[in-house]
Amino acid sequence: MRDPYSTEAEHALLGAMMQRPDLIETLSDDLSAEAFYFAENADVFRAITVLRSEGRPVDFLTVGNHIGDLASTGTPAFAYCAEIVKNTPSVANAAAYAAIIRERAIDRALYDLGSRAMEIAHDDQDVQAKISAIQAAAMAIDCGSGDDDIVKIGDVLTDQLEVWQERHDRHARGDTLIGLSTGLPDLDDKIGGLQPDHLYIVAGRPGMGKTTLGMGFILDAAVRQSKSSLVVSLEMNQGQLLDRATASEGRIPLTLVKNGTACQSHGAELAAAAGLLRRAPLYIADRAGSSIGRIRSLARRHKMRYGLDLLMIDYLQLLDGEGGNRTEEVSSISRGCKLLAKELSIPVVLLSQLSRKCEERPNKRPIPSDLRESGAIEQDADVILFVYRDEVYNENSDAKGIAEIIIGKGRDIEMCTVRAAFLGQYNRFETLAAGWRPEPVEQPVGKVTSMRDRYKSKDKF
Repeated sequence: MRDPYSTEAEHALLGAMMQRPDLIETLSDDLSAEAFYFAENADVFRAITVLRSEGRPVDFLTVGNHIGDLASTGTPAFAYCAEIVKNTPSVANAAAYAAIIRERAIDRALYDLGSRAMEIAHDDQDVQAKISAIQAAAMAIDCGSGDDDIVKIGDVLTDQLEVWQERHDRHARGDTLIGLSTGLPDLDDKIGGLQPDHLYIVAGRPGMGKTTLGMGFILDAAVRQSKSSLVVSLEMNQGQLLDRATASEGRIPLTLVKNGTACQSHGAELAAAAGLLRRAPLYIADRAGSSIGRIRSLARRHKMRYGLDLLMIDYLQLLDGEGGNRTEEVSSISRGCKLLAKELSIPVVLLSQLSRKCEERPNKRPIPSDLRESGAIEQDADVILFVYRDEVYNENSDAKGIAEIIIGKGRDIEMCTVRAAFLGQYNRFETLAAGWRPEPVEQPVGKVTSMRDRYKSKDKF
């Protein structure tokens, strides 16, 4: 087992910096004084970086004079620095010396993490909270300079020019999508797809189809885009979710999948759907626990093992949060979901119930204030999508089979409504063709019926 430090690498790097001050900025980018094991070497590193930042000369004499006497031995620092410079093997390999120092610093941090993990294990908190605390401590390990969060706008502009060029090229190809496709081109055109670091709230009253819409996002990402997708369901078990996914992918009436007759009436469609789902990187967790801390731990582990491109949580009101009242709890949940999206650099889709306030209005289409229990949901979300179907409230509605996906909030996104076909019998949304309505599904009696002709022409509405 190697030592958690390298005296030779520390001396060689410091010697190279004193011999070639022009390399200091490059060599110190990913290091801090804390990365050095020996205190006197950390003092020399601090002196070098201070002198350089002040525009003063850097050599063994100026660095030694800046330090004075070494705290550890009481001897003059310039003699110590002179010895380091004298024994420096090669300035050309300075970057390699810096890498060794950083690796050994991480080794020490991992040793410390082991001790911290033992302390956490003896804390009086639940097991999942302990796991989350240890994961957070592990992900916080960093021996860099800590200045990466501060950048000059001119440096960012150089990289952004490439982003703008990529956007131009993509637009020239007719591809305007930035994130993952939702499976609904009209919706993609408005929100640019599901983008990393973003929290998407999909909200609606019971029976509107919010779970169907969210699962549509997941299925399109996993089945058609081959993106690793995870569903955390606090409402449905794995079997129920699989029934819905199969009905949607095979365009098989969900009632037939549930009552067991789909094998006889839609055997080919069932087999094809099962094959698609078997090959898709789609994962389901129905026993993840009800706290955002446990879901965060689950998502972190999943990304490390299998990768993770999209996460859906169904649904917010079944989660437990932190706080003295429900409003504070919901605030902690929505904030936790937003931070999780940023931490894992993925889109997070969080389903949410709406309050009954919308049903008390003549126009029952939801608005952001209808989100239940907390205004923090509206604040933390990057995009809020409301699902509304007029036929739920109006039996004689002219918009039967039509769903409105209302964009209630979006950063740099136009607030508008996207209409889609709601195929409730198949548990799916599809792009709505103008002048077309879904064909009623007849339950098969003793024979196979075709599901190919899902729409037929009607009078325009």
